[in-house]
Amino acid sequence: MYLAWQPLQLSRGRWLLRSAGLALLVLLGACGFTMHGTTPLPFDTLYVGIPDNTRFGADVRRALRAASPDTKLVKSPKEAQAILQQISDQRTLRDVSLNAQGRVEEYELGLNFTFRLIDAKGNALLADTTLSIYREMPYDDQLIQAKQGQIETLYRSMQQALVARLIRRLTAPDIHAAMAAAASQEHVRDENAPVFDPASASTPRNLPTPWQQPTITPGIHP
Repeated sequence: MYLAWQPLQLSRGRWLLRSAGLALLVLLGACGFTMHGTTPLPFDTLYVGIPDNTRFGADVRRALRAASPDTKLVKSPKEAQAILQQISDQRTLRDVSLNAQGRVEEYELGLNFTFRLIDAKGNALLADTTLSIYREMPYDDQLIQAKQGQIETLYRSMQQALVARLIRRLTAPDIHAAMAAAASQEHVRDENAPVFDPASASTPRNLPTPWQQPTITPGIHP
């Protein structure tokens, strides 16, 4: 009789623990607490100098709206308190391993994005910064077409990871501090600090055309 009752008590105890845990999560959610996420951006308006007709540009805007829904993404640098300027966006592909016959066994894929964040006066809130992601991919020259498709899939995955890193960087505490300092009337600007042209955000340089990307197909070069 005792042995039959003990499992029932243990099961009931687990149920009570789970119920208590669920109630705690609901309570924390009602208080505005989130276990994961980012801090909202410290400005009301932002201009994103990344073409919105690219997958990367669309992903960045979507992530910004999710992370900081109260920040409006404006269509002109003149309307923005802060401006995200794209400096360069580059994909790389290089062989890192060869077999005994001199054929490629492994490729390294790279994604490098350089940007800066400035205020409406051109002062840097975040100096030129490069985010880089690399992935290695085994290669079989008998499956070129399949591997080319795998490369594109890997680049998309890397791009999503890059967007997440970019959002974390833009919402970091030092950006909040830099924006607060720039807005303070007591703030004295460093005369040696560079001042950037906010209008240049509308025409990012060194941007590769969307269809240009590294390829392993013989005779085709980006």
